[in-house]
Amino acid sequence: MLYVIVSIIIVAVVLFVLSYFMNDKFEQLENQLEQFSITTMQDTYQLKKKIKILEEELMPEDITEDILSGKRK
Repeated sequence: MLYVIVSIIIVAVVLFVLSYFMNDKFEQLENQLEQFSITTMQDTYQLKKKIKILEEELMPEDITEDILSGKRK
């Protein structure tokens, strides 16, 4: 009986030590997801910025002034 308990404790200690040296798949997946999220946010910001610039270039100033003054053509 004593041999069984000692062997279980030894196996537990060995597994515990090995767990620190194993690659954590969830940590790698989390890092990839975080990187993807950052890249997506950067792309979204750049697209919004380009759309704003395009809208400003395409919208004629005459229409903008007419809208602000309340006139219609």
